[in-house]
Amino acid sequence: MENKQYELKVGLEIHQQLASSTKLFCRCNGFHSIGDEIYFNRILRPTQSELGKTDPAALFESRKAKKMNYIANTNTSCLVEADEEPPHEISQEALDIALTISYLLNSEPVDEIHVMRKLVIDGSNTTGFQRTVIIATGGKLQVEDISIPVLAVSLEEDASRIIEKNEDESTYSLDRLSIPLIEITLAPMKFKKEETEKIALTLGRLMRTTGKVARGIGTIRQDVNISIDGKNIIEVKGVQQLDMLTSIIEFENDRQENLVNIKNELLKRGLNKDDFSTKSVEVSNIFRNTESKLIKKVIQNNGKVTAIKAQKFNELIGKEKQKGTRLGRDISSLVKFFGYGGIFHSDELPNYGITEDECKEINNILNNQKNDAFIILTGKSDNMEIAVKSIENRLKQCLVGIPAETRTPTEEGMTNFMRPRPGSARMYPETDIIPVRITDEKRSQIKKSLPESYDQQINNYKQIGLNDKLSIQIFDSKYKSLFEKLVKEIDLTPNFIAAQLTETLINLSRNGVDISKIKDSDLELIFLEIQSGVIAKESFEEIIQNICNNKMKLNDIITKMKDNKLSDQDIEKIIKEIIIQKKDIIEEKGQESFSILMGEAMKKLRGKVDGKKVSDKIRELLDN
Repeated sequence: MENKQYELKVGLEIHQQLASSTKLFCRCNGFHSIGDEIYFNRILRPTQSELGKTDPAALFESRKAKKMNYIANTNTSCLVEADEEPPHEISQEALDIALTISYLLNSEPVDEIHVMRKLVIDGSNTTGFQRTVIIATGGKLQVEDISIPVLAVSLEEDASRIIEKNEDESTYSLDRLSIPLIEITLAPMKFKKEETEKIALTLGRLMRTTGKVARGIGTIRQDVNISIDGKNIIEVKGVQQLDMLTSIIEFENDRQENLVNIKNELLKRGLNKDDFSTKSVEVSNIFRNTESKLIKKVIQNNGKVTAIKAQKFNELIGKEKQKGTRLGRDISSLVKFFGYGGIFHSDELPNYGITEDECKEINNILNNQKNDAFIILTGKSDNMEIAVKSIENRLKQCLVGIPAETRTPTEEGMTNFMRPRPGSARMYPETDIIPVRITDEKRSQIKKSLPESYDQQINNYKQIGLNDKLSIQIFDSKYKSLFEKLVKEIDLTPNFIAAQLTETLINLSRNGVDISKIKDSDLELIFLEIQSGVIAKESFEEIIQNICNNKMKLNDIITKMKDNKLSDQDIEKIIKEIIIQKKDIIEEKGQESFSILMGEAMKKLRGKVDGKKVSDKIRELLDN
């Protein structure tokens, strides 16, 4: 990770859904999804800014010319999400949560908030833009002895949820669209492996102290800005797993270093931006009798084969010190956005059925010299011209070194090209929403109601009997608020409640049980019935499995357990029968026979009677 010439710096942007009762610009709730479904579609196009400029990221997305299909649920979306009705006033509840988090970061709220439109035409917004507003600036995040400056705190609407996509169209669900999302942008800092994930974790926990942020998969996402030269910034969007942050940053460091090395080598070979030239030629005729199955299939389907000259790039397109960092992979991910499967390049040929003679013919047609290379693009002729131009531009960008762009993470901890970095033309004012003033009264109200810190809340859990492990698990879980409510209202030990809400549910999830089907209200009712004695503690796991696997409804389970509830006399009779059967063992071991009797009793009574009740009855009968 150390580089004498360059210094790796990273800046984190954390996006967290807020658990407000409504969406940001309408009164729908995106967290309930039972209702009628409505379908419609759009084709989104870029618009110009107030200065008549077009954002490069929006322009790139528009070249795909995809049809966007949308699924709207009547319980989670309305005409606002469909862009058939103007947005309502900004949610005051979401604004209060954002202000609370701002003060926890010592960020100073702005005097007046002005909603802006940010161009996004990848289909994730029906309007072609995302609404966003700066809430506060400045402040700091303290992580042990490290102080990280906060650049800005913003409040914005979340995007639609992707359902499926192909090269011609994408389908989105609108349930998530416009859920309030807080964005916290931290200042860039020198990367240290052991610190980056800790910073993201600390910021996540600071937000969770409010009890007003959503939990679960997809509710928090990290964007990370990575640069080794301080100029050309790579933004990696949507890192959902903290343990992937380090891998992605290290991969980007290696990839960017490889690009710098390519630039330096091109300069050594006498190539510069002023005399850079490229050339592309259709070479389908060369491959009429090819042995390459892929190219043969393209030609049979009336596709095209195009060769692109890569001046001075010999042995640089396939150059790779670390896995996945080669330029060829970057170009391949670029053309995939135009519906192509990838590329061939001269550094890896002859191969894949492409012969040496075919390579020589391409070099001759392109008039390639010793240090020149070529790239082959195959596929349907639609968008071929745009894809070829994109390859040519990408080759030219190598003379810059690291092109500023937005990338997306992979499951393997690498990154792929997503789109160019947006420019200043991306933002312009929202004309449908009036500005909102942050009054002194509002500031004072928020400051007086700030939550306790993470350390204080963990200490509160310990004081009611939770150990360190359970305290952290329940704080980090999506059931934090439910746990705190149950501890106040139900006469069960906090340890038992916390263990079921964390360890038991986590184990079920790991074993393939879809615990997202269980509602907080279901869990609350289960604990109430355990308290009343209708449900045995040992039945918790089985009940959750039955509900989530659609075997039984909770009310039916409770009714059945009430009907089959054993009386104290029934319990005593069963235990007495076991004691008679084990008379010899009892005479031999006395009180030490308890564990044997308990095991036999639970074989018959597990899930029907609380274990402690069985234990107490066995000890009572043994004493007599």
